[in-house]
Formats: sequence, structure tokens, C-alpha cells
Amino acid sequence: MKMWGAVRMVGIVTGLLAVALGAAAVGAGDVLAWIPYTRMNPEYDNIVAALGFEPTATATTDPADLAALLAGGSVLLIPEQQETDEYTLEALGRAVAPALVSFLKRGGRIVGMTYGKGADDILRGAGLWDVADGYDVTGATLAIASPHDPLAQGVPVEYEGTNGSTDFWNIPDDATVIAWDPYDEAPVVFRWETRGGTVVMLGFDCYETSDATVRLLANALGVPLPISKDTVFRDVGREEIERLLTELGLSFQIGTDAYGDPFWKMVFEDIQFALFVDDAVGDGPSRYYHLQLYAGWLTGGAVPCEVINGWNRLMRGSRAYIDEAGDAVLEADLYLGGGVTWETMRQFVERFEASLISFFSHILEE
Repeated sequence: MKMWGAVRMVGIVTGLLAVALGAAAVGAGDVLAWIPYTRMNPEYDNIVAALGFEPTATATTDPADLAALLAGGSVLLIPEQQETDEYTLEALGRAVAPALVSFLKRGGRIVGMTYGKGADDILRGAGLWDVADGYDVTGATLAIASPHDPLAQGVPVEYEGTNGSTDFWNIPDDATVIAWDPYDEAPVVFRWETRGGTVVMLGFDCYETSDATVRLLANALGVPLPISKDTVFRDVGREEIERLLTELGLSFQIGTDAYGDPFWKMVFEDIQFALFVDDAVGDGPSRYYHLQLYAGWLTGGAVPCEVINGWNRLMRGSRAYIDEAGDAVLEADLYLGGGVTWETMRQFVERFEASLISFFSHILEE
């Protein structure tokens, strides 16, 4: 177990810390859904329900119109195009090829879906590749081929192909396979970096959905999934932690502790505190069972142990102590291994925020 007392923080600061999120997250307004021949019910309706928002959508087949719409976004979603044939889709691809290539050159991301007819046909017509759908893998046991890839984050190592799933053949040699049919290692989900942008191809149409396909779609688009307050977590990673803090209105900075794990520094009512993680989940990609909230005040031995003991005797949900430097510390722990809800994690942070104010008043009064 980590000795958190070894990481000391100044407790009284002014102003807010800057949010450090790395690359900007994709918002709903950044996604354009191109649906000229998409079957709306149930495929597209299921996409909207899974994402928790309705993207800006267009059914245009005019290349100039599409180019103008692409100028305002960063992600183009091309769902399955069930209501036509492959020849029409290839011809459409040829017509809009300049708009698609220009979009990729600006760093755009195309997320395609198919089960027989879809984005693979449009992109083949556009001259971007020779990819085509292969065998129906509905009901097959599929597997993650690249478990540490961001597109695989939160996806079970194995999952069942939903109704309307396919694999692909003739994908580019430099494409990264995210999920495949392990029976013959045929790709089902892959990513390809090309012309300055990215193409992600999903071998399913959302006729049916599962936790795995919804997560793969959200990861491909770069959007967060809606989280119910009753959703149960048995471990968390950086994505969930930063989303939790953001939902609570907390700005934060990210650091790395002496053990190589991330921690988050925040300010509440001018009091600085931190969230640490511990108990990594096996060899997985940075997920943890244990959360700890920590705040320290540079009191230099001025607060008697009797005052700290008084807090521990009267209060619940936290513990206080004098560290090796004589400074006052307040901590709280939450173990997720048995399962906790999203709302439980929210209340864990909110209760600690309230405790910060009370604890500071407690040591000042003494």
C-alpha cells in the first residue's frame, strides 16, 4: 500500500488550477452523420440512443454541400447505407472523393459502419482503399486484438458479434486491427491513418447493440458515453475519474506519483486537495480498485494531537493525523472492488469537500 503521507501539499491557495485533459474531447457538435441511404429504424435510432445525443445529420448527395458541412466539424460518421446498392455507393464515393480527401488532410476522422453495404463501399469508390466486407460474424465470439489501443478502452476482451456484424478483407497493410474474429484473425474493427487524418471502420450496423459495440462506437467517435447514477463500477481509469471531477465542476491538474500512477490536484473553497489511485487491476491499461482523497496543511507542529484526535472521535467518513513533518492531514478512502455506483463516487468527493471546510475550521479554532 502506498504511503500517501510522503506526498505533502500546501492546503491554503488562491485561485483555481487549470484543467489538464490532453487532447480536446469531441463534442456532439463536432460529429456529422452522413445518412443518405441509412435505414433509420432501428439502426440509426439505436446509434442515437447508444450515444445519448443526436449528431448533426445530412442526407445530401451533393459534393459541394457535403464539403461545406465537413468544414465545420472534426468527425464524419457514415452509418450503414442499407437502402441502396454497392454500385450507387461507389458512384457516390467517386463524386465526393475531393471533399473526403480534403477533410482527411485537415486532420479529420471518418468513422464508418457496415453490414453488407456502407462506408467501405463509399471509401472504395472514392479511391481511398480496396476494403470490402467479408463474412457474417453475427453470434461469433470476437476478441480485442489490440487491448492497449485507446479504441479498445472499456471493451471486454471477448464479446459476441451482434446481429448485423461482419469482418473485412483486403484492409491496408499499415492499418491497426482493434478487434477480430480469433478463429481466422479476420479484422472486424480497424483504424487506418491516411492523408493526415484517420479512418476507423466498424464491422457492425447497430441493428442490435451490446456494451461492447456501443463502447467501440463511442471510442471511435471520441465521445463520452452517458453514465447513469446507478451504473456500478468495480474499478476506474483516468477517463472516468476526469469525467467525475468535471461533472462536479472541479478544475484539476494531473501529476504522477512516486509509483508512476496518476494523481489529480484540485481546489475547493481555496483549499487544495488531491485524488490518488492505488491497487492496479492486473496488467490492464491503468485501471484501479482504490481511490483516496488527501489534503495537507503546513502547520509545522502547531496543531496538537488532541485536536486531531477530537476530529477522529467526533466525525465519520474521513481520518486525520499529524504527519512526520508535524503537519495536519485529512484523508478519505473508497474501495471499488465490491462494486460502487457512479452516485456513490460523486458523494465520496462531495462529502470530502464538505469535510475540508469543517476540518480547517476545527484546527483554526484550536
